Amino acid sequence: MSERYTETAIHFDVEGLPALLSRSLPTGPLALADLGCGDGPLFATLSQEGLIDATRPVYAVDLEAARLARVSARFPWIETVVGSADSVPAIPDGSLDFVISTMVMEHVPNEQAYLAEIHRVLRPGGRAYVTTVYKKRWAWYFRKRDGMSVLDTSHLREYTDLRVFRALVTNPGFRIVALERRLLWFPLLDPLLFRIGGRVAEHRRLLGVLRAAKVPIPGYYGLEVVLES
Repeated sequence: MSERYTETAIHFDVEGLPALLSRSLPTGPLALADLGCGDGPLFATLSQEGLIDATRPVYAVDLEAARLARVSARFPWIETVVGSADSVPAIPDGSLDFVISTMVMEHVPNEQAYLAEIHRVLRPGGRAYVTTVYKKRWAWYFRKRDGMSVLDTSHLREYTDLRVFRALVTNPGFRIVALERRLLWFPLLDPLLFRIGGRVAEHRRLLGVLRAAKVPIPGYYGLEVVLES
């Protein structure tokens, strides 16, 4: 299953950084890590905007070596680390200005270990941008597990209580700088694009057109939080 996902579910480059992330980033170049980066869809924009470059340490961390090979082919100066986002000993304590980790928290076995690891690698005053899945109790999606709707059957959890979530993310010693919810939309052509991935992945303008047709996923949100150590 992991190999099939790596081959078909390509993470296409973003056309622009998420608004909350963009507002929260200090001036670059930054010492930065993307934990659970997949194919590294944010690195191109981060580089183009001068937020990362070869003068400061940048880490791409993911469980899939094949995905990290794609990152290395495009950005040979980024250090790739095959491993889990909740344990990255290759990154020294207090060495990073910023950590990005998108749609990873719902996958890790231990949320507290994951958050504690982010806190460990950040310098005092460093920030993290973390996203995950939030859903209303009535949310509906075509995927099911134990009779209940899930956005992805590989998710170990999908958050339903903002109060509990706030307490969880502040536990390692973080301060919440900002927290936002955004309705999730499904690009109608993504299943096809995933299958032909490599043939269109570099054509960003074409991808933008092909992925423009979207439908909302009832009751499902992307939960974005900016944390400061």
